[in-house]
Amino acid sequence: MLAILLFYLIVCAMGFTLCVMPGPVAIEVFHHALNKQNKHALSIGFGAGVGDGIWAMVAFFGITPFLKNDHGNHLEGIFLLVAAVITFIIGTLAIKNSRIVQKVEKTEEQIAEKVKQKGKGWSFLKGATLMLVNPLGIGSWMIVLSFLKKIKIYIPLTSTYEFLFFVAVVMGTFAYSVVIVAITNRIKGLFDPEKAAKIVKILGYLLVAFSIYFLIHSIRAFFFSAPG
Repeated sequence: MLAILLFYLIVCAMGFTLCVMPGPVAIEVFHHALNKQNKHALSIGFGAGVGDGIWAMVAFFGITPFLKNDHGNHLEGIFLLVAAVITFIIGTLAIKNSRIVQKVEKTEEQIAEKVKQKGKGWSFLKGATLMLVNPLGIGSWMIVLSFLKKIKIYIPLTSTYEFLFFVAVVMGTFAYSVVIVAITNRIKGLFDPEKAAKIVKILGYLLVAFSIYFLIHSIRAFFFSAPG
């Protein structure tokens, strides 16, 4: 039971943490909050939370077969190897420069401009769209969930626990928007481009470290896992 509670707490915290790096969602929420349009700001934040929850669920169901099949060591090894390669590439690009992040954000902004603001419902759609067009969303949750699986902090594979997982992700992501709205005038510095570049670089080193971690476990799954 303790592991399940820890899983939800970590997932909620990660939903919040993954939003810390400045991006179109945070900027949109900040812009509306600065103009005293708190309802629109929170609607965008909630939409982003739902979008992030969808990516998290896709990642969750992507690794679920490995949890249900204790004999699929080679299949798990392939999954971990792919995760290692993707994580290493993204991390290396982040260390060199932030072009990959800039391209993602430019795509998000272009799509967001097509969503006309006609009310809170459209603000919700804008938030969800900004999150769903981010291809790094599923990668981030694959890394988080794979790590939690390896340290044996996970949940039973039933619909109730899976729904609560979705809720936890939404709550964590939405909480970041609530914080932005609550302390708008104090967080302007978070959107400074130089600080954002430093955050991206640090994230790059962390991703490279995770890629090594996944590579080690991939090798173990291929060559050192005992047959079931």
